[in-house]
Amino acid sequence: MNEEELKALYASFAEVFANGTPIRRPIELVAAIRAAGIEPKAVTTEWLRTLNEDWVYGKAILPFQDAVANRLYQQILRG
Repeated sequence: MNEEELKALYASFAEVFANGTPIRRPIELVAAIRAAGIEPKAVTTEWLRTLNEDWVYGKAILPFQDAVANRLYQQILRG
């Protein structure tokens, strides 16, 4: 994913969850996308809405209900 694609993807993420509350950083969104096993170009508004809203706003540490995807998300963030 290049910088322009990342900017567009993050703008979509921000638009879906915009309410004046800070949201997750781009690196965390990319990790969630990778953990879900989808291509960045395949990310839709519907998919973004499946993310744990508490995670989006920093109230929870995991973005998914699926334990396997959450473990992969954490591994990706740790590098």
